[in-house]
Amino acid sequence: MPLTAADAIPLRDLVSEEMVGAAAITCARLLPHVRDRADLHGRDPLEKYHNLLMGEVAELAVIAYLTGQGKSAVSAVDKAATTPDAGHDLLVCRENGTAAKCSVKSSLSYRHGIGAIPGQFRPAFNRREPRDINIQVYFHYRLDSEPRTTVAASTHAYIIGWASEKKLLDSGFIVYNGEKRRVADLKLADLSPMAELLPLLS
Repeated sequence: MPLTAADAIPLRDLVSEEMVGAAAITCARLLPHVRDRADLHGRDPLEKYHNLLMGEVAELAVIAYLTGQGKSAVSAVDKAATTPDAGHDLLVCRENGTAAKCSVKSSLSYRHGIGAIPGQFRPAFNRREPRDINIQVYFHYRLDSEPRTTVAASTHAYIIGWASEKKLLDSGFIVYNGEKRRVADLKLADLSPMAELLPLLS
């Protein structure tokens, strides 16, 4: 059965002011060392900062969700490093006690809200990026009703779902709209709900 908006986990109850503050400190430290990917458009410093902030908040929100469900989840990223990370964001623990690498991607929709996002967009992982567990977070603006939201906000952000490394790699890859980047040829609706990940973890 396809994943729907009802399966998504809202960030509004997971993201605190302290969490955003910690993410902002990390972003300020990392910003001078961020380089644009060759398969994406060039970004100015403010766009890089916004992308960093969404990514940091997404990672912290996933940790908060998993630990709130009684699961082990810790950041695997050296926040003081000046070089790229190892390609995964979290370390989680499988039900059998072994460690699993987890990658978290954050994306933003300027047009579609959560009701349409699962059927409109693809997971933002290219062929080199999938790890044991891959989680997609989505932010969206709200432009057509009051109060309007014209920046990334936790009130309009969700943990959409997850996929295994095999599922992403087996899907094939397709060029991302407006970029050279190739991403998994799946819709977010093809991901599994987070509720189905929990029994696989300890």
